[in-house]
Amino acid sequence: MARPPRHADFFRIWTPEMAYVLGLWWTDGCMRVKQNTGAYEIEIASNDREHLIHVGDLIGGKYHLRKVAEDGSTFKITFCSREMYRDIEHLGGSPRKSRTIGFPDVPATLLPHFVRGVVDGDGTLAWNGNRPVAQIYSGSPTLLNGLVVAVERATGIPAPTLTANRENWYVKWSTVRAKCVVAWLYTENGGVALPRKAEIAKKFLAWYPKKMPQRGTITEPMRERFAAYIGLRRDVHGATSDDIRAEINYFGDDDKLVQSQFSFE
Repeated sequence: MARPPRHADFFRIWTPEMAYVLGLWWTDGCMRVKQNTGAYEIEIASNDREHLIHVGDLIGGKYHLRKVAEDGSTFKITFCSREMYRDIEHLGGSPRKSRTIGFPDVPATLLPHFVRGVVDGDGTLAWNGNRPVAQIYSGSPTLLNGLVVAVERATGIPAPTLTANRENWYVKWSTVRAKCVVAWLYTENGGVALPRKAEIAKKFLAWYPKKMPQRGTITEPMRERFAAYIGLRRDVHGATSDDIRAEINYFGDDDKLVQSQFSFE
């Protein structure tokens, strides 16, 4: 079947799909002008070949899919378009961006789609023992600082502290905060997502802490926005819904917020 016509304005019109793909490009993409031909190229790389094809079809038009290295497992799609190149440039993208790229001006309603693209690109959803952890890695502290501040403003989930990791940086949400982050990204604002990470997100949502978290872990905005995801799984032992609401009220006290991650014993 023939591919649809190339949508040169894909990165010019904000949609949930565009915001997601932009987040994916922001972390796993690059742009260049080829010296020998003058062609304007936009690339996105991934180990997930089928998802990469899906992303290419979302953008539309002709693209090239190939392995980055013949003996490797990473693939990339390449679009050749001066218009797309200029549109990404206008949004804040640039060649050789890994350590310098900032956080783009994303419309508030589309922020979770952009952040989901970032997580699917350079993020990790994993377990530390029996505790869920969501992390994002980047060579650019400016990007991560802007992202966690934007997430906090949108959700009330406190911005985690940047941590250096050799030549890169990462941010991490743990336990109930990680659960609320993935609820916001994959459930409340569903859309295009890497299937294997969406499956892990579902498992995060089925997780409950065994003990009461430390005070300040859950903020008042989190309590209001994520009430369905917060609390202890005690109803199976005879606790009433009033008991659980009382615990949620306790979690949301007015103590000063703490930006480090807490874990449950």
